[in-house]
Amino acid sequence: MTCYIYLHKESTHISREQREINQYLKENNLKADQTIEDHQPSKLHWTERPIHQLIKNATPGDMIVLFEASHIACSTSQMLEILNAAAIRKVAIHFVKHYVKIENSSMEINTQHLLNLISKIESDFVSKRTSQALARRKAAGLPLGRPKGRGNKSLKLDKFRDEIEKYLNLGISKASIAKLVDCHPQTLYDWLDRKETRSSSKEAVLH
Repeated sequence: MTCYIYLHKESTHISREQREINQYLKENNLKADQTIEDHQPSKLHWTERPIHQLIKNATPGDMIVLFEASHIACSTSQMLEILNAAAIRKVAIHFVKHYVKIENSSMEINTQHLLNLISKIESDFVSKRTSQALARRKAAGLPLGRPKGRGNKSLKLDKFRDEIEKYLNLGISKASIAKLVDCHPQTLYDWLDRKETRSSSKEAVLH
């Protein structure tokens, strides 16, 4: 059994994350056998990054310890592909940030456990995309807030419409969805009410 530490060197908080990984190893009586450093851009598909070869060459019982999902994938769908590949190879993946370990010797995964993890991963990706977008605007010298004297041409959550509908269909609570799209619960409730009002108005016009 080999314990791999996976570090994404593009991370802006690499020193803090390494300290938390070391603390996690200590608390769980684990010893790192090898450290894998990923210098590839986050936007690359996971099959083009070191994580792919690592899982491909791993043996049953091996484990990969990393800080968070965004260090090995750039979307939730890619993360699910990684979990599936790891499950086939019987390799455990530890997410230090959430203190969660995905370890199974078959394709059977507790649904609620997986949903909870995916919710946390979704939240991480949303937060990271938002931070990156703000950083790009700041670097370009663009204003970060709404221009003065202008109202919203579209509601704040309109860009998350597909994600919100997906979460609702999965039965995820509205309070949890608010966390996933990084907004106050009341903002989500108001958006859903307005969305319902707009839909009703359209139906009235059609009839």
